[in-house]
Amino acid sequence: MRFPFALSLLRPSPRPWRFVAALLTAPTALGAQQIASTDVDGTLRAPAAESDTTRLHTPTQKTFFVKRDLVATGIAVAGTAAVSAFDLRIARWARSGDVQGDSSRHDLVSELTRVNETPLMLAALATYGVGRVARSSTTADVGLHTLEALVLTTTVSQVVRGVFGRTRPRASLNDPFRFEPGTGFSGFETRSFPSLHTAAAFATATALVGEIELRRPAAKKVAAPLLYTAAMVPGLTRLYLDQHWASDIVAGAFLGALLGSRVVGYAHSHRRTRLDRALLGVSAVPDGRGGVMVMVGTEP
Repeated sequence: MRFPFALSLLRPSPRPWRFVAALLTAPTALGAQQIASTDVDGTLRAPAAESDTTRLHTPTQKTFFVKRDLVATGIAVAGTAAVSAFDLRIARWARSGDVQGDSSRHDLVSELTRVNETPLMLAALATYGVGRVARSSTTADVGLHTLEALVLTTTVSQVVRGVFGRTRPRASLNDPFRFEPGTGFSGFETRSFPSLHTAAAFATATALVGEIELRRPAAKKVAAPLLYTAAMVPGLTRLYLDQHWASDIVAGAFLGALLGSRVVGYAHSHRRTRLDRALLGVSAVPDGRGGVMVMVGTEP
């Protein structure tokens, strides 16, 4: 199966929603074969009662985090610290005239940077909604897990940003190590570490790659490079606009990837959580008289 991913980076007037659509095309493709069909006489055929989450066979993940996450976190911390040594040099390079370019380049980047946690959450929610209306358990499942990954990533990122209180490069031009602990909860300029744009993009990409790997393993070879390349764009726009240091972006990418993979891994190796049972057990279907009928499933 081919996945129609597209990223309109070369067009003169891009819109952020095209980028969001590129990240969230996979659920629809994955769920295409799951959508309920209608007989000639208008009778709606319901899909099998068993959900994708319970049908997929994955190794049991006893806890939300696993031992290897500790090793990965250590590597990420070391990598972030190493990159921070070059933060000022990278920031000065990003501010240079050659990188900043003309107004058209700035306008392009300003459009792309609108892709953040909010439109990604809305897109994931819309994907879930389409799956419920179309009675596609795969689409709803992927949309919900992506949304869960984004909500968790956003929450954790905001807490970390508030606690560290790292000053953004545009407010601390020559000092990448200016921290005002606790001020990030109320001040935008001290909310630099980690990059939430990057964290949200990587949480989305990692959740989708995880879902694709479980359902269409062969497609991962194509989908993963496209999704992760797309996920890099928001962070690079923040670097260009002097909103984040390079180490903020590295930390955000790791945080988003970690939480995105954990949400999907845990969801498919355990019985459904109460949230999943509540949201994935509800669907809306035509009642045959021009109205809509809400159906509540009883899956375990």
